Amino acid sequence: MTEEPTVDDKLTTGLSGLPSKIVAGSGYHGFKLNVSNKGDNSYERVDLGVFTSAWDEDTFDDVTPHLTLEYKDPETGAWHDISLDGESATGGYLGYTDVKAKESFAIDLRLSVAKAAPASSGYAISIGLYADENGNCVASQDETFYEFEILAAGSKPGDVPETKPQGGRETLPDTKPAGNTPINPKGTLAATGSSSMLPTIGIVSGITIVAGAGVVFALKRRRGDAAA
Repeated sequence: MTEEPTVDDKLTTGLSGLPSKIVAGSGYHGFKLNVSNKGDNSYERVDLGVFTSAWDEDTFDDVTPHLTLEYKDPETGAWHDISLDGESATGGYLGYTDVKAKESFAIDLRLSVAKAAPASSGYAISIGLYADENGNCVASQDETFYEFEILAAGSKPGDVPETKPQGGRETLPDTKPAGNTPINPKGTLAATGSSSMLPTIGIVSGITIVAGAGVVFALKRRRGDAAA
């Protein structure tokens, strides 16, 4: 494995439809993970992940336990939890699938915030990872995070546009094998390599911790500049 994943600019991941404001206790809010292969090469296996976190606006205490993130199984329609435990090897891990040349697809996601959550700031990130022919980790092109605001229960959010990409995040660290859940965005069983032939690349805690630290630092700095 390389010390830092190479970035593949032909394979992209991103989020769409995530509201810029979420009122605590207001139920689930749907959005999508978008995956696109702009190149001529097919990928036998791409592991996908989405991670979201939140912190108190005044104290910057972690309030992520108030969040619930789920993805919809494209074949069964069932909703499954995505772990938001930043210390878990499978934190943010969704599953893996093949991605053919020039192919694009979306996976349904939904996010809820518990009624007890305080006014907070949150962010979400997405990523795709695969192993090249040498076993090195390669990451999808998506150097952005998506910021949203959590309003206290009972608040009136007013107009709520979709959140937009907010800029770069920290370079992703080396990853370790974690997660082995097949998913099939296309409606039939994806033709994926077995774990004995292809390394199982997952969304590990190092990614969420480093990316999260970079996002929080950027937001603190931006707000400090605005207040100056």
